[in-house]
Amino acid sequence: MTTTEIQVKGAREHNLRNVNLTIPRGQLICFSGVSGSGKSSLAFDTLYAEGQRRYVESLSNYARQFMGQMPKPDVDLVSGLSPSISISQKSSGNNPRSTVGTITEIYDFLRVLFARVGTGHCPDCGNQITAQTRDAITSRVLSLPIEQTLWIMTPLVRGQKGEFRDLFEDLRKQGFSRARVDGETIRLSDPPSLDRQHRHDVEVVVDRVHPDDRDRGRVSEAIDVSLKLGDGTLLVSLSEENAPSAGEPKHDILFSSRYACGGCGKSFKPPSPQLFSFNSPQGMCPACDGLGRLYTFVAELLVPDEKKSVRKGAIPLLPKWGDIGRYRRHVYRNVAEAM
Repeated sequence: MTTTEIQVKGAREHNLRNVNLTIPRGQLICFSGVSGSGKSSLAFDTLYAEGQRRYVESLSNYARQFMGQMPKPDVDLVSGLSPSISISQKSSGNNPRSTVGTITEIYDFLRVLFARVGTGHCPDCGNQITAQTRDAITSRVLSLPIEQTLWIMTPLVRGQKGEFRDLFEDLRKQGFSRARVDGETIRLSDPPSLDRQHRHDVEVVVDRVHPDDRDRGRVSEAIDVSLKLGDGTLLVSLSEENAPSAGEPKHDILFSSRYACGGCGKSFKPPSPQLFSFNSPQGMCPACDGLGRLYTFVAELLVPDEKKSVRKGAIPLLPKWGDIGRYRRHVYRNVAEAM
């Protein structure tokens, strides 16, 4: 026997009678046979039960007290077995979002694992995402175009439902006067009434630095406040208007003190379990919405002859205009006769 095999000796669970077999690991194995031959007894009640029992025994005494004692299956020896999962035979529907990972719920643990201990890499240059100092962030902010106004903001809410009245009041008491809610700048003295059933984005404006007032001391102080308030994350938005009383923040640039590329200087949002979920707007593909399939049409096949109009049959899948008229008259005639 090698480490690439699972050895079973003397399996006597249910209607099994001292079954001995060797199963190769890393391959797709199918148990076949007539009804009552012991397929489920071997797969679920022997192999899976022993793998689950060994996993529970590897946990601490504190964890085992909540899971209870699992009985050992009736078998002489099972070797080469790893912790296993079992998927019961059931009708899970035709939902394309249902996978082996979601049915077994192991997908939830994998998302947390990647979000907490995963190592990120920059999608542009491939360098590892690491931390950067506040001085480096300040230098990158000061290198932005000098003719534009800098809006230094802190993202506080991202895609969450609620009215956030307490948040607006708390920010006002801390001395902040402006915030941006769903892309619109508002005054905290007169906050808007938000729909608590919709998802909102809220950023507080820490400072608005005009081109004439841009100096390293003021920008550095605003960055320190923003990083502390936003747990290491801030937004610098450039305004196309330079007048002191005009201009709206546009062209957001994300800066992070913990997740940034040392090569190109690009910053990233802190990884979260939602980032690795194809059911969440943060992690799903914007093209297929996380389904893995694109439904589209070929314009050349839909309209083979662009010289024709719709009335003259440019779309062969639709009846011609005259046929549509005859069909309508036929339907109206039958309805009139039925009445």
